[in-house]
Amino acid sequence: MNDVSRPLDGKVAMVTGGGTGIGRATAKLLAARGARLVVAGPMDDNLKSVVAEVEASGGSALAIPMDITVEATILAGMARAVEHFGGLDILHANAAQVGADALGKDGLIGDMDADFWDRTMQINLRGSMLSAKHAVPHMLKRGGGSIVFTGSGKGLLGDLDFPAYGTSKAALLGLGRYLATQYGKQGIRANVVVVGLVMTQALHDNLPPAAQDAMREHHLTPDLGRPEDIAEVVAFLASDQARFVTGSALVADGGFTAHSAVYADMRRWAAMAEAAE
Repeated sequence: MNDVSRPLDGKVAMVTGGGTGIGRATAKLLAARGARLVVAGPMDDNLKSVVAEVEASGGSALAIPMDITVEATILAGMARAVEHFGGLDILHANAAQVGADALGKDGLIGDMDADFWDRTMQINLRGSMLSAKHAVPHMLKRGGGSIVFTGSGKGLLGDLDFPAYGTSKAALLGLGRYLATQYGKQGIRANVVVVGLVMTQALHDNLPPAAQDAMREHHLTPDLGRPEDIAEVVAFLASDQARFVTGSALVADGGFTAHSAVYADMRRWAAMAEAAE
């Protein structure tokens, strides 16, 4: 009988962009659930520390340098992972263009730099497609697998900022549906986790407390999200427990996109009316 606490025993999982934030939390959780882990991205101390933590907990992990803008490195990275662990069952395509320097250029479309736009699509969309492209053949040899993309609420709604990022994430919804449709009968599932505001350490350090409070007002949950919250969703979609879930966009955003745009205002008005009674 399988250990219910380790539903990924016998599976091989790759996480791109696995050195920090959501990718790091997901990589560690997949390993804790029994998967043999491949963590991919720029070969730096963050990537190496994920491997060290997994191995210190008794798991198996391998760090592979991978630049998802270069198809040859993806192909080589997948081949190395399969050579090391014998196959590939799970891909969490999480790598994306982030960081204050990059996102600071993602403003009004009327001022958009075309090269920045292209770079965003190259990393967030083309890189995700290429990661899936080279994972699929290995999954087919294992009789199937699970592909999970990290999406974003920015891909569901218009906003005043991040149009390049948001458009790239909107396109991932279509990519996930196409993969699910084309390879579903061959045992491959594909889903997108639509992520809301997640308080990574970098965001916590750079988002002023007043801005955090303003965002918290618009969430239906008491607190803002953490990387570990998203990792739990990815781990579920990666497992056979989600065998009937494919082609979906699973929203994990604390209810941010589930309500009327004036939700926070209505709560304030109701509180003012109650206080006046």
